[in-house]
Amino acid sequence: MPARPFAAPAPHSLETSPWLRSLLVAGVALTVVSFAATVLLLVSYFLSVTAWPVFFWFGLYGLPLGFALMLAYVVAKAVLRRRA
Repeated sequence: MPARPFAAPAPHSLETSPWLRSLLVAGVALTVVSFAATVLLLVSYFLSVTAWPVFFWFGLYGLPLGFALMLAYVVAKAVLRRRA
């Protein structure tokens, strides 16, 4: 098997952009926190306890926003691969 030289990506290319990585991390973190808030909202409902209003916000807006951020990451990576 012939040895091929390893080509490291450019340090400032968009492929290794910290903005894209932070977009993905923010999307995943927001989705996980929103899912936990939704579970806590359901638990408080079944225990007949008044839920904290922030749980409603995270459940209604956090999950779609988190998935939208992750989708934006996927689209951005696809565009970068297409251009490369």
